[in-house]
Amino acid sequence: MKSRLLFGTLATALLGLLAGCFTGRVPPGLIPVGSARVDISPPHAVRLMGYAARAQLPATTEIAQRIHARALALGAGPEAALLLTIDNCILPGAVTQTVRDRLGRRLGLAPERITLSVTHTHSAPCLQGAAPNIFAADLTAEDQTQIGAYTDFLIDQLEAAAAAALKDRQPARLAWGQGSVGFAKNRRSAGGPVDHSLPLLRVSAPDGTLRAVFANYACHCTTLSGGINAVHGDWAGVAAQALERDHPGIVALVAIGAGADSNPEPRGTLELVNQHGEALAREASRLLASPLTALNHAPTCQLQTIQLPFQPHFTRPQWEARAAQAGIVGYHARKWLGRLDRGEAPAPTLPYPVQTWRFGDQLAMVFLGGELVVDYSLRLKRELDAARLWVNAYANDVPCYIPSRRILSEGGYEAESSLWYYDRPQQLAPEIEDLIINAVRDQLPASFRLDEQRPESPSHHLRVAGGLLQPGVWPPRPRLPIPGGLRTQPQLTNP
Repeated sequence: MKSRLLFGTLATALLGLLAGCFTGRVPPGLIPVGSARVDISPPHAVRLMGYAARAQLPATTEIAQRIHARALALGAGPEAALLLTIDNCILPGAVTQTVRDRLGRRLGLAPERITLSVTHTHSAPCLQGAAPNIFAADLTAEDQTQIGAYTDFLIDQLEAAAAAALKDRQPARLAWGQGSVGFAKNRRSAGGPVDHSLPLLRVSAPDGTLRAVFANYACHCTTLSGGINAVHGDWAGVAAQALERDHPGIVALVAIGAGADSNPEPRGTLELVNQHGEALAREASRLLASPLTALNHAPTCQLQTIQLPFQPHFTRPQWEARAAQAGIVGYHARKWLGRLDRGEAPAPTLPYPVQTWRFGDQLAMVFLGGELVVDYSLRLKRELDAARLWVNAYANDVPCYIPSRRILSEGGYEAESSLWYYDRPQQLAPEIEDLIINAVRDQLPASFRLDEQRPESPSHHLRVAGGLLQPGVWPPRPRLPIPGGLRTQPQLTNP
């Protein structure tokens, strides 16, 4: 009898540790959803990530805008899917792994049900292991201590946000749609490809009260320059706070799409940050008030780590020649020569996370790692049904830029020199594009793939061309993207 009582006590304690796992009855058409927001503004001085131009700037305590992590939990019990959006620049895979390990032990969530995504603001604290060569110089012991302390603080706050979102779950209605925002411009060439689509997920209580929103836009968070040594969420932070201001009581999550080769234009001032963030918030609010496509299923989640091959590694004479150069090329080469002297050979491949959330046959959310260029989004929207597809980047691990075959053939910052800031040994190989695209395709059922033999509906071309229709609304009401763009050179100080 005592053993049974002890077992019952332990079981009750375990259920309590599951942070309010929702076990109540859910009416048809409703899904348990919870959300939370925590402040992740640094409590102490710390160096800021994003620009090599800050190499001579010290750790800062100045906060121009407070930054946050936001959580969204979808589904009942430990089968919930959990999304964390983080106002930070570069997410090391080790941080994601630590958060998943903690949440797995505490809340029983499997790794594939947990997604972390950074907004890529270039005015947030450095994290341990993120772009370690950003300043082309060794960090001081004091800098390393401060960065390590902030990384630990952030992980604690992410765990707290996750637990709070899971505890907050109540029956809700989900709906999604797509709009358009036009401030992203291709930074490699005038009129180069961009993705102006603004996919949005609306979370409402059964009585229609708005509870949360999740939106995504494919553009660098680089409105502010490296000369501004203060914490700020850039346009994504402004957009989230504007939505929360205009819709009191909600949590607004904002993530980044495949915009590694797109910059906000114009850029450079706090006024412009506010302009872009408010523009996104206005379009999101327009969508929130529009007819959207209801989602009747909690997401089915899949996660896979694939291996992306590097191009043939440098020989020792090549490393030695590079080591004689100034700046990032020389610093990077000297670090690798030191590793070779210690018998540490460069790996042949780079681990890369591919994750999908599938809401039945109604919507597929794709979460891809790294600084993903726009070609990936555009190709996925050609090969899969763009009217049911949502592409997120900067998710789960940001190990470096992820160039397409086209960009690798053209060369330049995204293809080559950016990787030295990330301490990668060589450029990635052209076949990585097919490996990533095929991994996404393999995670989704055939119903999401476009059959080239099947006649396409007239609306299909509109949706693929703009990616901007509200799915399920008929007749189609496309919002055409703003064409062209200003020519801006890639900044070598901007990973």
